[in-house]
Amino acid sequence: MKTIYQSLPHVLVSCCFTATLAVLTSCSNDVDNVFGESAAERMADRQNAYYATLEGQQQGWALDYYPADGSMGGVAYTVRFANGEATIACEQAVKNPVTNTTYPIGAEWTSLYRITEEAGVLLTFDTYNPLFHYWSQPSQGHAKGYESDYEFTFLSASADSVVLRGKKHGMRLRMYPLQESAIDYVSKVAQIRSTLSAVTRKRAIVEGQDVAVTMTDNLLTFSDNGQNYSMPFVYTPEGLRFYEPVSLRGATASELSYDSNDNSLRSATGSIVLPAPTVAEGFAGTKGQWLFGYNRTTGPSADEMCSELADILTECAATTGANYGEQVREVYLGVNMESAANDPHRMVLGWHTRFSGIDLYIGYAIAMEMADYQRQTVSIQPLEGANLFYNYSYWQPFVDFVCTGSPYQLSFNSDDNPTEVTLTSEKDSSKWFRLKLKN
Repeated sequence: MKTIYQSLPHVLVSCCFTATLAVLTSCSNDVDNVFGESAAERMADRQNAYYATLEGQQQGWALDYYPADGSMGGVAYTVRFANGEATIACEQAVKNPVTNTTYPIGAEWTSLYRITEEAGVLLTFDTYNPLFHYWSQPSQGHAKGYESDYEFTFLSASADSVVLRGKKHGMRLRMYPLQESAIDYVSKVAQIRSTLSAVTRKRAIVEGQDVAVTMTDNLLTFSDNGQNYSMPFVYTPEGLRFYEPVSLRGATASELSYDSNDNSLRSATGSIVLPAPTVAEGFAGTKGQWLFGYNRTTGPSADEMCSELADILTECAATTGANYGEQVREVYLGVNMESAANDPHRMVLGWHTRFSGIDLYIGYAIAMEMADYQRQTVSIQPLEGANLFYNYSYWQPFVDFVCTGSPYQLSFNSDDNPTEVTLTSEKDSSKWFRLKLKN
């Protein structure tokens, strides 16, 4: 072929090139004629259609945002699009370390947005918004931010809903048209969050059967057939909405509505109900600290625990006191007094000491769950040493006593708002202790 090509006269090559160019030009025109407009015009039409959809909602949109991989739960925002600007508000206070400012619930911030073409139609919040970019901006302790997005590919868009997917991390973002002002929406969401997050729900009734669940930190975790599943959600004015439908034993729900009459959460069909926690369930999911009967000057109180536990605490406190005058101040069961930033274990057997004017919080991580819903008993299981426990391993007998006595029968001083509870071992009734809720 090479020899033949080189032997062609120059004029023939020129004619062939001209003919080929004519054919290619003709094909290009035919393609454009098929669509009726050029690729650039079609792109502009798509972008204009999305602009019209976003800016066509005068009140704006409710925006369900899921940071990171959803393990942090969801956050409810509102966004109003107008003239290339996005005005954003959040149902939570946002403490932004970059601007060193705390933005209160419902505070609005306006920044620019664009719709572009990049392997699909892309919505980008491309100027800094301290409320929205909080999740994607690098900060101290979060070099990659919370691995969240501020650019999203359109998956679908209509006047009823808009569905997008994060360009980099892939989490879906959904928007629903607001039927009220943004401030009214976020105020109602903040109120329902306050109401529902005050207690940890431990049980769902699915088609009449009890299923163990934990609803906390915008995550619903349920246990079924020996497996644990977690589904993130956002709060809404009516209750909560899941990232994707939750299925429990054949019953499915995308949202749960709050019923103030009985403090329950219910699916639209009523097949999934999260009832108000019993007093025992509330204790098992406590968000506070319950103090053992220990006084830093007199030691354990004999009328608030059995003698075996009193002896153990006395020895533990004495060993701690031998360490250069360190003093035990409190001994407790419940949420870790140490911050989550310093220690990830949230439920602990813990103690608070003071050393040279410095407060120290030590703990051993535990799991406290309902053992029997009918008898309203709880189990306390050891997990692992938590904050600073490696320096206080001589407290292990205290941890062992509490955990080996599990499960416990509970006796409260009130069925409505208990401040005291006595735990008596079902294995050995001589092992018991009384706890008082810390103010």
